[in-house]
Amino acid sequence: MNPIGVVTNPNSGKNRRNPGRCAELERALGRWGVVRETHDLAELERVLVEFFDLGTDVWVCDGGDGTLHWMLTLGDRIARERGVPLPRIVPANGGSIDFVAHRAGIRGEAASVIKALIAAQVRADKPDAVVLDTFRMRGTGKDGTAFDHLGFASAIGGIAQRFFNKLYEKKPVDGWSIWRVISRSVSGAALGRTPRQVQQLFEDGLVDYADEVFAPTMANVDVDGKRLAFDSFASLQVGSIDINLGGVVRTFRHAHAPGVLHAQAISATPLGVVANLPNIVLGTPIWGSKVFDGPAARMRVTAVGDESLDPVIDGDMFHGLAELEVSRGPQVAVPRVCSE
Repeated sequence: MNPIGVVTNPNSGKNRRNPGRCAELERALGRWGVVRETHDLAELERVLVEFFDLGTDVWVCDGGDGTLHWMLTLGDRIARERGVPLPRIVPANGGSIDFVAHRAGIRGEAASVIKALIAAQVRADKPDAVVLDTFRMRGTGKDGTAFDHLGFASAIGGIAQRFFNKLYEKKPVDGWSIWRVISRSVSGAALGRTPRQVQQLFEDGLVDYADEVFAPTMANVDVDGKRLAFDSFASLQVGSIDINLGGVVRTFRHAHAPGVLHAQAISATPLGVVANLPNIVLGTPIWGSKVFDGPAARMRVTAVGDESLDPVIDGDMFHGLAELEVSRGPQVAVPRVCSE
């Protein structure tokens, strides 16, 4: 039987509150594999090389969606260098949002996921897998550096990207904090249309807060080789799977179909975005004369002038890109394990 490889990230919020996490996972795994704690990306890369050397065919990610993003990106790079497939990957719950684990039907935390995987191995049973699509985002930084990452969902610009700047200002990150950012942004946008005397009756800085969130991103965007006829984006995002963000925002409905990216590029005023809020929250079609909201195979974005692209991929923030291109990435197999 091939060993199971477990990565635990002590920097994730849930693990910072549990300093004994690594020992807990080692007890759950026993002789069936190895647990490695990784504090930074250099450690993570070394651990994944070790996992390949040991012949692991299942990796368990004990961290949030950001940890999973890096496990996939670095693991894919190593797998391509070695000419071998990427192992099956199990994202556990317990991070800030865990939208990938929820989409794959994983409900338990890492210890219970490990026990379920071991039970399947004891039964000589290889669980069925949920196959998830990824995207590959390649790009070039303003400084000329190359960028190559795998992911499931990316906020590239506009409110989709600036939303995360506000979301991470206060901890914890959960469904309530998502609603808080949305409500403050909407309230500030509406308040900004009222006379100054009225604005002074409300929370100081609310209008400025909304102005920051709703600041557009200037870019040229091509979808499947066709240039969109507008270059100011109130929101710009792409996903390879349909997601539920903290039980609040549902999006990328077209990506529910295998092999389809869902691209959204919206040019609208702040109030136009607010009017679309039910569609944004429910994942229903976004309306407007300057909107692309549909399936795509490839999306290319080039910053205009002094603007830079600062994409958020699966909750991790990146900065300073001049251009990027999103296309289909490899599929990821997630074992169906009953872990609750």
